Amino acid sequence: MHGQTFPESWQGKWTGTLNIWGNNQIVDSFPMSLEISPTDSNWNYIITYQKDSLNPDRRPYSILSVNDSLGHYAIDEHNNILLDTYLNGNCLYTHFGGMGFNLASTICMEDEFLEYEITQAPTPPYRTSGDTIIVTDTIPPIQSFEVMMVLRAKLQRE
Repeated sequence: MHGQTFPESWQGKWTGTLNIWGNNQIVDSFPMSLEISPTDSNWNYIITYQKDSLNPDRRPYSILSVNDSLGHYAIDEHNNILLDTYLNGNCLYTHFGGMGFNLASTICMEDEFLEYEITQAPTPPYRTSGDTIIVTDTIPPIQSFEVMMVLRAKLQRE
């Protein structure tokens, strides 16, 4: 992030087109924005999906600092949900689950863009493999999950 700190260096309104992928093809596409701005005590983190231009889906969240030196933050959804998120290098990573799904969100600062991606997978594993002994090695059970949907956008600062 060129020597700057998060979230200061990400401040601004970022816009682009969100592509939703399923079954190896784009199944939907529409404008989106991400606004990051300071408040008195934390940072606004507002996502707007404009699938319906007359009724945009605006999600006003906040970024809270948990431990800046470790890159640990939380996204406060203002409904008693806190999503722990971690800055590693130039990327912000969030992994969470609920209502039968696991979601992984990655937002990376790449040059003058934010690369935004969310993957969605159902909670029950698609496959469990391993869970055996081969000669003297105990192989643990490993679960893999179907990636049902990918949301991806390249956002540019306005």
